[in-house]
Amino acid sequence: QIENGLHWMLDVHLDEDLSRARKDNAPANTALLNRLARNILQAADSAKVPISHRIKKCAWNDDYLINAITHMR
Repeated sequence: QIENGLHWMLDVHLDEDLSRARKDNAPANTALLNRLARNILQAADSAKVPISHRIKKCAWNDDYLINAITHMR
């Protein structure tokens, strides 16, 4: 159930199922980067802000993105 929840989150927020990475290690590398992005975004705010809002906030606000990356736990 936890694995299904993780897959659902990665697919819904990061469109993992639409990834065209198929050759060599590309699928594993893409999955690793997606999980890293998810972990960074989860640690970015202590408030209960949805991941989708955090993704948009990182895209719109460079300061928020830099803050999220530099303050990883």
